[in-house]
Amino acid sequence: MLLRDTVVDRLINRALAAGLVGMLLRESWFEQALTSALPGDEDTVVNLARQLSFGAILLVVSDIYGIAKLWDGADPDRARQRQRIYDLVAATATVIILAAGTPARRANLLVDQLLGWPAVALWLAFCLPVGITAVLVGRICLREMLTGDITRRERVVFVVIFCTAVGAGLDVGATVIETFGCVLADQPVLDPEMHRKAWSFATAMFVAVGVSAIPLISTLTTRLGHDRTGRNLRRLRPLWTDLTAAVPEVVLDTTAGRGQQDPAIRLHRMTAEICDSLLHLRRYVTIDDSDYKDPQAYTRRIAEAIIAKNAGRPPVHSAAKPKNRAQPDARDLDAELHILLALANAWPQARGARTYGRRRDTSQAR
Repeated sequence: MLLRDTVVDRLINRALAAGLVGMLLRESWFEQALTSALPGDEDTVVNLARQLSFGAILLVVSDIYGIAKLWDGADPDRARQRQRIYDLVAATATVIILAAGTPARRANLLVDQLLGWPAVALWLAFCLPVGITAVLVGRICLREMLTGDITRRERVVFVVIFCTAVGAGLDVGATVIETFGCVLADQPVLDPEMHRKAWSFATAMFVAVGVSAIPLISTLTTRLGHDRTGRNLRRLRPLWTDLTAAVPEVVLDTTAGRGQQDPAIRLHRMTAEICDSLLHLRRYVTIDDSDYKDPQAYTRRIAEAIIAKNAGRPPVHSAAKPKNRAQPDARDLDAELHILLALANAWPQARGARTYGRRRDTSQAR
């Protein structure tokens, strides 16, 4: 619901949904529900569900491969067409798995319990896409860690994904080699109950959910206003409220639509309106260069300007005067925001002085 705007968001959602289906197909209560709802022998339905879980895992791998290709620089405009091909590969591999798993289903055994050449074909069909995806993801992570300009948090994420990819690649490689060797030697595999494979899949899904939770947490933080932009908005709001109340004509049109709901756009709009208000109010008082450097002094002058404007006094300076600048020494947006935040911190005290000054003027008039 919160992350579905980009192609990568949708692929992550698909992968998580497919992973959930894959895990459900191996849950006993879910298998029992299937046996009650579907016709056929109970053991056949259960074994079919377990083999179909391989297809769900391959769909996860298909989505991860699509994400990795985008990560590797593939054209995002053709992502949908490429993903159809990857899904077709996953579906073909699933058909091979079901066909190769037919003898095990008929014998009411797991694939590794029956073994034989059908088991070799099944594990090849399953492990080859997983291995190719693991190599691609591992190569991209290694490249980004060695050459990319990344933050410490991104490096931690890359390390986790890289280790998971290496682990998955080694696991599927060992599975194929072990199955092939045991079939040739006519020996059972070390884990015929396939507990290790179940744990490998569960671990990979846990890592995938953990990694995908990082942008989710960031999105939730932004929605709740607890990110840096949200905090800056809350700090600037008292100053913005008073200044735009004094100079309402500087307030921009808010009927533009959904874009105004974006915190970054709201912050940009708020800083622009504050600067326009300061530029307008600056004409009602005399401000020295030393006042600009002291947020306390500057905000007191602005409070005096609001009192003068509200009292109907004429401006003391022309708006065209070159010295009339909203924020001196602001070379870019970050510097300007830093200056405005300093003014916002000093504003409560200036606002109190302005209220006291207004009351004193009122008592003198009386």
